[in-house]
Amino acid sequence: MDTTLSETQRLLRDSLRDYLRNEVPFDRIRELEREGGTDQALWNYLQGAGFLALPFSESHGGEDGELTDAAILLEELTRRACVIPFLETTVSALAIERHGDKGLADEIVRGVIGGTTTIVPALQDSTSGNGASPRVVDGMLTGERLFVDYGAEASHHLVEATEDGEAGLYLIEASGEGVAKESLSTIARTPLAHCSYDKAPARRAGGLEALQFLNGAGRALCAVQCVGNAQQALDMTVEYVGMRVQFGRPIGSFQAVQHHCANMATQTLGARFLSYRAVWSLDQGIASDRLIAKAKALASRAATEVTMQAHILFGGIGYTEEYDLHFFSRHGKERALAWGSADECLRVAADTIDEVQPWQ
Repeated sequence: MDTTLSETQRLLRDSLRDYLRNEVPFDRIRELEREGGTDQALWNYLQGAGFLALPFSESHGGEDGELTDAAILLEELTRRACVIPFLETTVSALAIERHGDKGLADEIVRGVIGGTTTIVPALQDSTSGNGASPRVVDGMLTGERLFVDYGAEASHHLVEATEDGEAGLYLIEASGEGVAKESLSTIARTPLAHCSYDKAPARRAGGLEALQFLNGAGRALCAVQCVGNAQQALDMTVEYVGMRVQFGRPIGSFQAVQHHCANMATQTLGARFLSYRAVWSLDQGIASDRLIAKAKALASRAATEVTMQAHILFGGIGYTEEYDLHFFSRHGKERALAWGSADECLRVAADTIDEVQPWQ
């Protein structure tokens, strides 16, 4: 695997980074957190710039890019603490396009690319049970999902449910009949909802293969979000210790501080390599649950440990909400738990520890 970005990918990254720096100040994120909802202006920009079309097939109006391209954009959005369902919509639409119902794929992907459709997964939670497991009978879905990212804001839910004993994915209109949504609070202050379905009209979007892809891609891209939070905290810390003066010299000149920064950088770099390797493996069709789980486990630890070390080096100012560091410690902690915590992912790796792993 070559971790070097192509010229096109660097241009994509730099273009979005410049836009976010100039047009999405952190005060705007604070306002969104107070008011609730998502950043519709940013979503409109992503649609107009063609970023939403990147990973989708040309046959559906996309740019025929890779999941890695979407990961690069996602990291930049994470480093600006943006409040939009980019990960959720991308992996949901890709699951349908690549492994789901072919008749539905064109409609959904074109809706996403056009900016009118946002889809969020409503999946089974392995630790809590996540509510009464939804079932589909005669095209109607009944059940609940407890923790759905952007569940009250999205236009559609992609619900994991069973029909005649077989698991699959079912598309539900979020504003349709039989759907109830209750907003929940999170440490990240990003939208989350408890969603209930009472004979909601459901369209089958894919079977077990689509569900497996959705889980794998969501976990891999969430690892990239963890890396984005860690990287931003690291960059802010290096800048701060270079200008914060104590005893007549920048604290970054002290060996102990340098050691802490080096440890933060090492942890972030390791998580970055494994996370992007997991995304790349999905593009190549060689990803395994073990590979993705290891990446998410390391990235989850980096998202919490690197950001907490940043707070220690910042001192008191780092603990004030007026300072921007808190975005990444809060979001990093929430992303560390989403799509499988470090412990959950390590259990996945442990279950296959006796299997011979091929060199790739």
